[in-house]
Amino acid sequence: MGNSLIRRRSADHRQRGISLVVALVMLLVLTLIGVSSMNTAVLELKMAGSMQQQNVALNRAEEVLQVAEAGTDTIVNTASAFDFGVAGDGFYLSADDINVHDVNWDEQNLSSVKPDALVNDVYVTEYLGPKPIPGESIKVAADGRITGGAVHTFRNTSRSESGKSAVRLVQSIYVTEDAP
Repeated sequence: MGNSLIRRRSADHRQRGISLVVALVMLLVLTLIGVSSMNTAVLELKMAGSMQQQNVALNRAEEVLQVAEAGTDTIVNTASAFDFGVAGDGFYLSADDINVHDVNWDEQNLSSVKPDALVNDVYVTEYLGPKPIPGESIKVAADGRITGGAVHTFRNTSRSESGKSAVRLVQSIYVTEDAP
């Protein structure tokens, strides 16, 4: 009987050691799950912030585009012909061959119009020229203006920056019968 008591005590000691190892392994697994969850939450928070900045940039670019369209409307409704050859005014001809799709307008020395209240928001207006309407005839006046059967097209492009890297370009095409 004394011998079996010794065996039982040594088995109890082994089980207590195994319980400690199992508890430590479980604690390690729970810690890893917690750290992983926190990393996921931080990543999701950064993604949400970036998405919010992108939406702010898009909304502001659309606001600036409306300002550009109003400016184009003013050009078209002015009685005298508009001079697109003035440097630095943000108005271009299609022959000027500007690249509005380049995100960094400063590198290509692209002159743009900046609305008053908006700090990082600008726009340019390109006159793409008269485009004949398919199936119609056009008339060229003595002063070179094309009338009848053609529409005059403009491309307005606005650019807005928000946050660290949120940049949005938005474009619209403005079509009118009236020459600028």
